[in-house]
Amino acid sequence: MTAAVNNAARPRFDVALLVSGSAAFSISTMYSSMKPVLIASFIEQAGYSPSLAGLAAAMPFVGGVFASILMPWLLRRLSVGTAITGFGAGLVVMELANAVWFAVPALLLSGQFVAGVCGGMLIGLLSQLIAVSARSEQSFGVVDMVGVLMMSLMIAAVGAAIQWGGLRGAFLTAAGLCTIFGGTMHLSRGALPCVSEPGMAVNRGPIAVSWRAVVVIVMGVAFVTFSGLGFAFMFSAARGLGFSYRDAGSAIGAILFVTAAGCLFGGWCAAQFGPKIPLLCAFALCAVGWHVALHAQSQIVFLLALAPAIFALNSSFPVLLALAGSFDSDGRLAGIAAPLIVSGFAWAAILAGIVVDHWGIGALSIVTAAGMIVCAALLLAGTSEPASLDRAEPI
Repeated sequence: MTAAVNNAARPRFDVALLVSGSAAFSISTMYSSMKPVLIASFIEQAGYSPSLAGLAAAMPFVGGVFASILMPWLLRRLSVGTAITGFGAGLVVMELANAVWFAVPALLLSGQFVAGVCGGMLIGLLSQLIAVSARSEQSFGVVDMVGVLMMSLMIAAVGAAIQWGGLRGAFLTAAGLCTIFGGTMHLSRGALPCVSEPGMAVNRGPIAVSWRAVVVIVMGVAFVTFSGLGFAFMFSAARGLGFSYRDAGSAIGAILFVTAAGCLFGGWCAAQFGPKIPLLCAFALCAVGWHVALHAQSQIVFLLALAPAIFALNSSFPVLLALAGSFDSDGRLAGIAAPLIVSGFAWAAILAGIVVDHWGIGALSIVTAAGMIVCAALLLAGTSEPASLDRAEPI
């Protein structure tokens, strides 16, 4: 049964769910906005190699993968409200710790990983609740748009924080933001469904997963990975064109603000036309945009090319989550898929660091284009037949 069929019998938009979901997605976009700034700063200020800098910025997303594995087990033992409060508090503590030990790679990697586990649990939990709510495609579009709008502000704020206080300033800013987002979810938790008892109803019994669902999730991870290669080093590219951290943060933040409309657009397209056409268009737009941006010789061309590349990513995320949710009537697969898809930002940072180490920033556009071809093939395979015809295996 698809999400569209299930939604027909459900109530209208849930304001508390949208508020909490927006806060959770803002945590994800906070890490995305910090990633390119941190990579450039780790290289310039801490003397990290591009590969180590990419790994350090990627660890929150790696932690999110671990969270997706833990989630089904943990939520059978915790209420939603307890999970929101506990993981929100843990997130703030770890960001404060990162501000203290950022100069010690082993401690920083560990702190980033634990912070990612906390954030991934929150993102996955809210994604699961949204997937079984009314109009899930549009709801994902709304919360993703709010997250990207916040990202446009956060990337400027983190750029200014780096300019002011270096890496310590960046992590202190992250701790403050996590306090706001975690506090918002804590205050809204009482209005969320299933907040009082451990073992949410939608978590009972094994999950039936078809091979097409696996292909779709792999495609989502691959798309975020390859589309995020240029994103990981866009501050480094901007610095090469003469931008300061503050100016680059302001300019890129403005682009993110404008392209946030892509989230609503993607959710609307998925509801109207299905996932295949919007995603294929996004793949092509992403490849062209990053090719032009990463080979730009002027600041204006660079910024103009960023707009379609980032728009493609923004418009695709709600489509990917809704598509994953369509294979599972109770939303658990969407809850697991969300942190896995977001983890593509981790593999993007790591892969981008390796590519830049060996071939330079310009080579990222070639790898991005090849990745978009792979994503198109996976999408066609995963949507070749209705999910209801798949042979699903319980896990």
